[in-house]
Amino acid sequence: MEQNTQQVKGFKLFMMTIRAYAFPASIIPIIYGSIMSVLFNKELQFNFILFALTLIGAMAVHVGSNIVNDIYDFKKGIDKEDPEIGIPHGGSLVLSKGLVSMNGMKIIAFSSLVLASLIAVYLWLTCGIWVLYLAVFGLLSAIYYTANPFALKYKALGDLQVFLSFGVGMTLGAYYVQVGTFSWLPVILSTPVGLLIIAILHSNNIRDMKFDRVFGVKTIPILIGEKLSKYMYYLLIFGAYASIIIFVMLRLLPWLALLNIITLPSALKLVKIIKNIPEEGMPRWELGTKHLMLTAQFNMQFGLMLNIGLLLALLFFGR
Repeated sequence: MEQNTQQVKGFKLFMMTIRAYAFPASIIPIIYGSIMSVLFNKELQFNFILFALTLIGAMAVHVGSNIVNDIYDFKKGIDKEDPEIGIPHGGSLVLSKGLVSMNGMKIIAFSSLVLASLIAVYLWLTCGIWVLYLAVFGLLSAIYYTANPFALKYKALGDLQVFLSFGVGMTLGAYYVQVGTFSWLPVILSTPVGLLIIAILHSNNIRDMKFDRVFGVKTIPILIGEKLSKYMYYLLIFGAYASIIIFVMLRLLPWLALLNIITLPSALKLVKIIKNIPEEGMPRWELGTKHLMLTAQFNMQFGLMLNIGLLLALLFFGR
């Protein structure tokens, strides 16, 4: 693994640096909220330029959040290899392995957050004041997820933060830029994507329990223990399905939203992996990292099937 990562260069290194594997967490809510804008507003003329800008802005703030997280984790020592206490290279690996300099990371973080801010200003002036509210919240969340003085990640508040900023904020934002008015519907219906975004973070935190504890980092798994953390992961995964079923029963979503039930085998696989994760050492790290990647992939699978179901409902039934 060491040799392979040292050979990463160019575009692959950039994608590794920004943790592109986690992009479903920002892409899916934007698509979901955008489809909802048409689903609940039949006369709406969908604006693809606004959609593209919203998607780019969301991904840019996601990149900024990832990079800021890497910078502060590295400064705290969390991502540095320490064979004596069994800590491997962590985060995106690029800082701990010396693949990207600290200045390089700061440039990427600054550039991505500036890009997100410029897009937010344009959308605010074009679409309305709620873009400003959501953008300011998203920008502050990206920075203070790990940055001082709040450092939400280190105080077991990361789960709530990602649910609000990625799940609720991005879904509502994508809806709002198309419709131009606030609605509670996208807030409520963001629940399944929000739960699966928490699941990505929760998988990471279960894997890192031993390492985080060494550095005094508080996460939900550290507070409630590994057994309850596994149950919480099950709840997040199956809660996403349950929320879709409830929304369909309440007629808030069309029955074709249930199309994503075909992803259930992937969900069961994830549950089996986390149930049998090794106690410690490199086996835990390696299987935990695999589980983290698979959870991000599942987020994409679930979201795509949900969105395809909604699109089919629009095409064939008008809802």
